Amino acid sequence: EPVNASSTCPTTQCVTGSSICIAGVSTLLCGVGLQCCMECDNTFTDSWFRSHRDNFCVGIGGSCQQESNYCAGSYEAGMCGGPAPRKCCTPRGTFSVPLPHFVVQTILLVVIILTNTLVIMVTILDKELHTIPNIGITSLAVADLLLAVAWFVIQLLVFTHSTTITNIDKNWRHVQDLAFVFEMSVILHILLITLDRYTAILHPLAHYKVFKTDTFSTWKIVAICVSVWTAAAFLAYTRRFSKEWTYCYMSVVMNMMRTILPLMVTAVLNIIIFLTIKNKTPPRVTMAAVDDSSSDQSNNNKTFVRNMKAFKTISLILISIMLSYVPLSLITMVSVCGAMPGLYERMSNYIVLLKFLNSITNPTIYMLTTRQFKHSVRTYLGQDRLSLQPADRNTNPDSEEVGQRQISLSSSSLGSSF
Repeated sequence: EPVNASSTCPTTQCVTGSSICIAGVSTLLCGVGLQCCMECDNTFTDSWFRSHRDNFCVGIGGSCQQESNYCAGSYEAGMCGGPAPRKCCTPRGTFSVPLPHFVVQTILLVVIILTNTLVIMVTILDKELHTIPNIGITSLAVADLLLAVAWFVIQLLVFTHSTTITNIDKNWRHVQDLAFVFEMSVILHILLITLDRYTAILHPLAHYKVFKTDTFSTWKIVAICVSVWTAAAFLAYTRRFSKEWTYCYMSVVMNMMRTILPLMVTAVLNIIIFLTIKNKTPPRVTMAAVDDSSSDQSNNNKTFVRNMKAFKTISLILISIMLSYVPLSLITMVSVCGAMPGLYERMSNYIVLLKFLNSITNPTIYMLTTRQFKHSVRTYLGQDRLSLQPADRNTNPDSEEVGQRQISLSSSSLGSSF
């Protein structure tokens, strides 16, 4: 059957099938093993986009091209400049997880599940731990647990297939979106917990009216947690439409807004809390203080100690989060701006390890610095059961003193929430 001349590609535009057509592949026909490239016009400057908007795609080992061209892997939208059909082709083998990294991540995942589950279960069971900071840290433990599970699924797929998860199935990108949501939730939770402590110490009356009266019910706590997760979801999904993977200034703005700015605000609030606590120096209790004022002095001392312990717990968790998430933001900004090509790909496994370590460090700090939590763990593990251990096994029933030991638990062992 003769070929219609109108469907035949000009000879000058016919190239081999493996060639990349800058303006895309046309439907016009060429000979066997050839394809027809669309003709470039004067308005399309592929070289300019390659130098100014394609840094992140090139940095992870991909190449920006019209999606009508053949791609040995899969196309990723939003990582290339130019028109919408111009996408990042990420070939198979772009990302990989070495066996030592995968083994370490598997061990860390088990520890993450154990520690965060322990924090969640003990806090739920012990009513003494039902305070705003403890509930916030428990919600943080949920975020850490889900974050670790999501990233482990991603790493397992990358380890198995030695490529990005979208090269396996495009639907797996939703798991990565959820991982970003959990990351954002971790940052917002520590900010919320710090705001609660800030209000309690600098504005105690207002804090008491909101949190210590009958007007604050369980559903309000749930509403606050849902609001935090909703805000985390929105901020995480801005990655899909903010163009931060192609515009350097946009990458800086979004990473500052999502990660660095909230953590800096949290750090400043903690400094203010520390200075406020230090300025409220507890009065010295002397042997002469035996009047009614001694009880007030004792209460002030206990409040001072509780506030310092709460500050220590939150500050340590904040430092752990900053050490894990600030480097990620800096590496992302450097990669998008093209300062160090390939940096993001080389550091990807170490970034995940930092996230896993943070998901272990957060609950561990809480468990080690919260006296009431440690007491609850000992109670539920059965270590506070009292037993009589007679010093002299005298069987004389008339003797009431032999073989008896008086054991008591002071109320001070209960401690405070921190």
